[in-house]
Formats: sequence, C-alpha cells, structure tokens
Amino acid sequence: MRKAGDLINEYLREGRLAANRSQPIGAGSFGTVYQSDVPGNVIKQKQGYSPYDFVEEADLQSVAADMGIAPQVAGVETFAGGVGDRIEMADARKNHHAVSELTPQMQIQTAQQLGQLALKGVRLEDRRAANVMQHNMTGRPMQIDFGIAGKMDPSQQAAHLANVTAEGFEAAGISDMGSILRATVMDYLEGGDVAEAMDIAKQGFSRLQKIKQPYL
Repeated sequence: MRKAGDLINEYLREGRLAANRSQPIGAGSFGTVYQSDVPGNVIKQKQGYSPYDFVEEADLQSVAADMGIAPQVAGVETFAGGVGDRIEMADARKNHHAVSELTPQMQIQTAQQLGQLALKGVRLEDRRAANVMQHNMTGRPMQIDFGIAGKMDPSQQAAHLANVTAEGFEAAGISDMGSILRATVMDYLEGGDVAEAMDIAKQGFSRLQKIKQPYL
C-alpha cells in the first residue's frame, strides 16, 4: 500500500506536468512533447487512442541512444488502456536544433545511422525533418522519434539495410549504385539465400559509410 505522502507527491507532480503539457514543445498525430518537471528532460505523452506501444518504442530508442544517435530514455510510464502513456527522455535542444529540411548531407548521415540500426536488427522509418534534429557544432543528425520502428528477422534486416543504403547513395548522387545494390540483394532473398543477401547489403553499407559528402 502506498503511503499518503507518496500519493500527495504524485498528485502534485501531475499538476506540474499538466501545466507543462498546456505549453507543448511539439505535437504529432498521437502524442504531445512537453517539458518534464525533471530539469534537462522532456516527456512524450500519448493523446487519445494510439496504435503505438510506448514501451517498445522506448526500448528501440534506447538502442539508438546507446549508439549516440537518439536522446537517452529516462523512463516509461503506462496507464490503463494505454491512454496517457509517456516516455521521459533527455532534452536534445541543449546541443541540437530543429531543421526545416534534410539536406543531401544530412540524408547521407541519416542513411548511415539507419544502416547502423539495421545491423542491430532495428527498423526505423518515417525519416523526415520533423523527426530529426541537428547538432549545433558538428551538424550531425539525431533521430528523435521512434514511433514507426520495429525489430526485424534476418531477411527483413538484409532488405532494409539495402534500402537505406540505396537511399544514402541516391542522396550522394550515385543512384545507380543504389539500384544495383537493391536488385542484387532482392535477387538473393527471392532465391532464399539470406546469408549472401546480408553479406552483399553489408558490403554496400560499408561503401556508404565512407561517403562524407554528396558527389558533385
């Protein structure tokens, strides 16, 4: 049984969070982001019905955070029916800023990050400017939304790695290389040779990782 003092503290905290939620930092179709009552953190909270599992989302974001390409997750709170579930995470705005578009350079870097996640078995989609922030000093992108993400089996992993690598090649101005990679990997997958498909995808991704800027 919880003590009266704990219930009072929870009530007071909910009041602080409600005030912060009335002044959101950002909002999407299924959630709102607002300042936490913990300094240096923000909270992403479900609003109404959402098809997304915030526990799974936080787990996948934690994988990326450990790689230095997403905000660190501080905790997850769930409620009855999933309504109001929330993820607390580090506030990336201290060292990052929002962007209005992904430049070719950022598209290459994002593809490199998505490939790194693919190698960990994580599929991250919906990559657009609203879901990316840029480091103030280095210009490196940070992935801030893991709502459309999931784990992959080996076949999906090879296909996704090839796709994001091809997107990076396209951003670099060498789309032919991406088309060849996609076609080759898919041929092996359709033939049931998942190991060879993955090997080819990894070779292509290794080439992408060496690209620093778009070709002229």
